Amino acid sequence: MFLYFAYGSNMSRRQMTERCPDHECLGVAVLKDHALCFPRHSPIRNCGVAGLAETPGAEVWGVIYRLHDEDLAALDRREGYDPAKSADVNRYNRHTVRVLMNSDMVECLTYFARPEPGEHVPSVEYLATILEGAAENGLPADYVARLRFFTP
Repeated sequence: MFLYFAYGSNMSRRQMTERCPDHECLGVAVLKDHALCFPRHSPIRNCGVAGLAETPGAEVWGVIYRLHDEDLAALDRREGYDPAKSADVNRYNRHTVRVLMNSDMVECLTYFARPEPGEHVPSVEYLATILEGAAENGLPADYVARLRFFTP
């Protein structure tokens, strides 16, 4: 078992049920000193997809899930991460982050998108999935309002 911090479309309960059917949602958490960005184009979704950028003073809200070990391989495949490959080839790279949940610091795995040159805009459908997950999980209203800023 491991903890996973989802900050993009994987906040959606529907999407996580499809990808990791036995997941357990533990609640909302915040990653400090990072900002949400859309640093790369997804060949699967054909739009810009979410990533994290180290940004002092910024916050990224998301959801912590408890997942089974077999879920890790499924997420790795979906996120385009192969631990046997170098970081400059993977679409996303998996890292451990410390997030604040209630008043506790919690270590979780999450994925950082490998940036690509150019501007990458999320599609209406992709952003709707992120907003769906944010609403379902009760992320702070001011953060959800900022997410709407990314509307194409």
